[in-house]
Amino acid sequence: MRLMVAAVALCLVGLASAAYYPVDKSVTGVKYADKEFLYKQKFFFEVFRNIHLPLTFEEYMPYTKFWVSDETKYTNYKEVVEFFDYFKFGYLPKGEMYTIYNKDYMKQTYLLFNFFYNSADWDTFYKNVVWARENVNEGMFIYAVTLAVFHRPDLKGIVLPAIYEIYPYYFFNTDMMHKAMYKKMYEPKFGFASNGKYNVVYSNYTAVYPMSYYGEDKLSYFTEDIGLNAYYYYFMMDYPFFLGEEKFSLFKDRRGELYLYMYQQLIARYYLERQANFMGPIEKFSWEEPIKTGYWPKLSYYNGMPFYGRNDYYSIPKKYSYNIDLVKDYEARIRQVIDQGFMYLYDGTKIDFRKAESIDYLGNMINANPDSVDNDFYKYVEIFARLMYSGSDFYYSGSKVWPSALMHFETSMRDPFFYQLYYRLMSYYWQFKSYLPYYTFEELYFKGFEIKNVAFDKLMTYFEYFDADISNAFPMGFSSDKFFDFSIYARQKRINHKPFTYTMDVYSEFAGKGVVRMFMGPKFYDMKELQYYKQYFVELDQYVYDFVAGKNTIVRNSRDYYWSVRDRTSYVELYKKVMSAYKGEDKFALDMSEAHCGFPDRLLLPKGLPSGYEMTFYFIVTPYYAPKTEQFSTYEHSYSCGVGSGSKYIDDLPFGFPFDREINFSYFFTKNMYFKDVMVYHSDEMKLNQSY
Repeated sequence: MRLMVAAVALCLVGLASAAYYPVDKSVTGVKYADKEFLYKQKFFFEVFRNIHLPLTFEEYMPYTKFWVSDETKYTNYKEVVEFFDYFKFGYLPKGEMYTIYNKDYMKQTYLLFNFFYNSADWDTFYKNVVWARENVNEGMFIYAVTLAVFHRPDLKGIVLPAIYEIYPYYFFNTDMMHKAMYKKMYEPKFGFASNGKYNVVYSNYTAVYPMSYYGEDKLSYFTEDIGLNAYYYYFMMDYPFFLGEEKFSLFKDRRGELYLYMYQQLIARYYLERQANFMGPIEKFSWEEPIKTGYWPKLSYYNGMPFYGRNDYYSIPKKYSYNIDLVKDYEARIRQVIDQGFMYLYDGTKIDFRKAESIDYLGNMINANPDSVDNDFYKYVEIFARLMYSGSDFYYSGSKVWPSALMHFETSMRDPFFYQLYYRLMSYYWQFKSYLPYYTFEELYFKGFEIKNVAFDKLMTYFEYFDADISNAFPMGFSSDKFFDFSIYARQKRINHKPFTYTMDVYSEFAGKGVVRMFMGPKFYDMKELQYYKQYFVELDQYVYDFVAGKNTIVRNSRDYYWSVRDRTSYVELYKKVMSAYKGEDKFALDMSEAHCGFPDRLLLPKGLPSGYEMTFYFIVTPYYAPKTEQFSTYEHSYSCGVGSGSKYIDDLPFGFPFDREINFSYFFTKNMYFKDVMVYHSDEMKLNQSY
């Protein structure tokens, strides 16, 4: 029986830079950027350079004083006029701390984005961007321009510098920034290319607690990983909680289901890292009781203010205690609609919550995005909970704010409470799934197929040093022609794994296409434990395979996994590649090598142990049915992430199949499935992976 819901998209890790978008790594025909594309590419690298300094590129200077006011230059002038009026009334000034989780700032960001998005052509767009670069808040500018690049059809394929190199303040600790600034002040050659490869400052992770305390600091190499945090940031930029409806077509990607599955996979991946470090399960919390896990991120904003911290055993201040009742009410409404089994759309259509595809409505409801139904009633439980437990005083939306780590996409995952909060929100997901019927034997079984054996290479993790370009964080007192001869690198220890291969033997009674899915989860000793542990299985890979009749031997390398991406090229080096192609000295490939959409390849495996850490891998082969929207039909998959295309997924199975529902063990284990226990080892030998 063919299942009715959506595609297995994402993988948590499958889960980069942003997200769950298939990169067709079998594509051999490479396209190259033309002169017009390279000019646009060059432009974005230059306007993002040293965002807190005035522009010094002569070609842009004439457009820094005025926006384009000609009505004929916009596709929706009414929305643009709203921006004009609001800006004249008063926008967040430059140099102030910014967060998208402030209601006023979000409104301003949305209007600024509309100003960019509605620019009718490139000439209008880039002049408006140059004006905004000099006249709006820096954090808001980065946010709105990034949204415009990701969602304007004429900018598909444009590569932006990695967010941790555009704005390093959100990714590297204050002490490291101070060390780098000291070196720049007292060593004249520091940072310049003539200094060779010695423009390096070592960066540590945040010690959240004393080692004898709760132990969350053991995971700082994971929770503060710049690739992981960039991945989350980019997903939230691809699917902003305030964009949607027909204009952006995000609903075509099953955004509600994708949203829930993304968090489910993030929580599962975090759980595996906790388990690998001998930590307990994720702690539950109560709205009424203090949150015992405080957090002091040791980050600072550009203006020198530290990020707001949250004390241990944090309680909502008494004067705001009524907010606890509000969030409990919001949560109760969501749980009620799940339990009652239905909801109504605005036109009176009844949505059956006992059907698998209704998960999309639930996800949109929790996310409270524009594709949701009746946000006035179900409200914003996710956003409200974040603000309540950020520790900062967010309640005056009209005043300036002092944001904490929870109030930025780039830093949320550093805070241990982030995982407790979304572990709770995922209880809605599993509550919904608990009402769905078991998968039938026919839905699980692929007649005529049997996985006989799976053999792995030795799985080995290790720590390495990685260099990220942080020179954007330092004022430069020289002309723009020297901007890209200057680079300072933050060298940070991070987890990685050796590339590995598995070999799978599959016997088939006939030739045809099948889909192979690969999961990784905790080791369990009784098959019935899978009923609990299934929520902690992470989807690593998914691909279509052409089977022949008889024996099929599949050899799959971790570098080829469907959802993962490798490290980004550093800011300066990528700019030099663009300029080399722009001058006709080289070619700039339009491929997915610099994609913002994919989970970091090096985080596929949790940290092993010298003696070996045992995990369970799971494989299943299912029939291949082309998705309802023909795959890759509406976007150029060689260099685009396909957001809003509706054509991103291999097939129409539910995300997480078959671990997304309760298991009937009387027939669950079919011949087209295979469980394999594998040891993950760890080496203490340090390596250096240089990005330049």
